[in-house]
Amino acid sequence: MNRHALFAITLVVGLFAINWFNHNGQDTMPTMSFNDIDHKPLSFDQFKGKPVLVTFWATDCPGCIAEIPELLQLHETYAKQGLTMIAVALAHDTPKHIKAMRSERKLPYIITWDKDSTIAQAFGNVRVTPTHFLIDPSGEIVMRKIGGLNPVRLHAMLHNMGLEES
Repeated sequence: MNRHALFAITLVVGLFAINWFNHNGQDTMPTMSFNDIDHKPLSFDQFKGKPVLVTFWATDCPGCIAEIPELLQLHETYAKQGLTMIAVALAHDTPKHIKAMRSERKLPYIITWDKDSTIAQAFGNVRVTPTHFLIDPSGEIVMRKIGGLNPVRLHAMLHNMGLEES
């Protein structure tokens, strides 16, 4: 076998392995309950039938803070059309810091503190912030994104779910 063919096979196997390890088997929104930062009980099941954007973040994450304007714009554009946005603060954060950030940045979407990492585990053991999951109205996870959002791609996906930019 020549070197080019061996390289191509190795590359394909490597890409398959990366995809295999990055794909956590979680194809649908978890069915679990949680409380928002104000202790209001919620459940992921109650959002079925609507698109949901779940964002794992932290108050000490520069990338998370940098994308807040984009998240605010998404909320402004799509919330009235049915998009639910849930920001999940990781366990190392504190309610005091989370509430201060919510107040300072005027965050209008649902915020929860994942104090025991059960939500992060339900989404494949999320450890990096920001990490985003877009869930379609049927409950299927249609996008997993580590790092900043791609607004063009996200708007196109929301458009495909029947939401329009206003």
